[in-house]
Amino acid sequence: MPHQSKKIPNPSPEPEAPIQPASAEAASGSAEEELAQEERRRKRLLLLLLLLLLLLCCVCVLFYQYLKRPAPLPEIVPVVNINYPPHYLFSIYGVDKPVGVALSPDGERIYVAETGGDRLVKTFDRIGNPLFSFSPPNTSAGMRSPVYVAVDKSGRVFVTDRLQNSILVYDADGNYLDTILSPTLGLNQYIASQIGEMPEGTVFYYNVFEQKAHYTLSGREDQTLPPPQTPAWDPLGVRFDPQGNLWLTDVGGENHTVRKFEARDLAIWPTLFFTPAQIAFGSTGQGNGEFLFPNVVVTDSQGRIYVTDGNNGRVSAWDAQGNYLFEFGRGTGEGAFSLPRGAFMDERDRLHIVDAVGQNVKVYDVSGPQPAFLFVFGDWGLGDGLFNYPNDIALDQTGRLYIADRENNRIQVWSY
Repeated sequence: MPHQSKKIPNPSPEPEAPIQPASAEAASGSAEEELAQEERRRKRLLLLLLLLLLLLCCVCVLFYQYLKRPAPLPEIVPVVNINYPPHYLFSIYGVDKPVGVALSPDGERIYVAETGGDRLVKTFDRIGNPLFSFSPPNTSAGMRSPVYVAVDKSGRVFVTDRLQNSILVYDADGNYLDTILSPTLGLNQYIASQIGEMPEGTVFYYNVFEQKAHYTLSGREDQTLPPPQTPAWDPLGVRFDPQGNLWLTDVGGENHTVRKFEARDLAIWPTLFFTPAQIAFGSTGQGNGEFLFPNVVVTDSQGRIYVTDGNNGRVSAWDAQGNYLFEFGRGTGEGAFSLPRGAFMDERDRLHIVDAVGQNVKVYDVSGPQPAFLFVFGDWGLGDGLFNYPNDIALDQTGRLYIADRENNRIQVWSY
């Protein structure tokens, strides 16, 4: 018999539960919740827009400040121990063969010594507008040759003059104050020693070409004195260290030396006589501890002394007492010097050296036991950011660098 399959009936499906219509209260609650969520979204969006607007305003303010006074913008996230070359900003013209540059304590004035044209010290503001100029009293262009400039904490301006063989001292506005005639003698002091006293209001000056010291007492005619008998010297480079000591390179006489004038004596001079306590070191030659036309002296945070030894093509280092330590910069490579001239030490112990023949600025980190070369910037040329026999450099506290570009007749302004 054939097998017949037995049909198993499908179970009847469960009836679906009827969908109950929402009550009026539930519908009303859901709508209110949606409205509340939408309101919260609108508030978050509005807050985000306000924050973006505030950020945009901050950026606009910073950009306006940069346009008004070009300088490095404040670092939002500080960068530590990262070294990078500066960038070119602009140039200051209206100078003839500038070789020396220095800044007022607040960085608002730039003092430039020019060796061409009228051979003046010219002053500019931060954006390059000319302010005023000055020179030694009763001299013509052929009687003066300002070279390096240094400004102390009180704003007094010290200018070395190769033709007058002296250091001329002026106030911040270029008014003549006194002349340093030798390492131990000022003109004020010399005249007072000859006439007994220097009454207030006495006008005086000295011109090496006349070989006479002039003085005029109030209400009287001009009087003269024979020249003082001083040892041979030829002041070249001047710099103030952070403690207010004046460092000088002397390339006269038999020995090329470095001299230090103590801050405590300079602070009271020229109110009182010029009697500086000092140290002196170095001699003429090519060996360790010797110089051939040293130019500029700077110090680091440890008190070590660095001297640009121009014609020896190197920088020599000394301890705070004037004991020789080491030299660097000879040889080949991008860190080697051809003719090092101007120098400046920033607050991070980065030593900036102007290489006149190399047509650039070389930067070393001298914070460690031995100097470490960091970078070089600049090249030969006539255009923006190019050098033609640069000679000196000064830095301000905003990161600006001012470089005397001699044969291009300008001061270049760079910035970190």
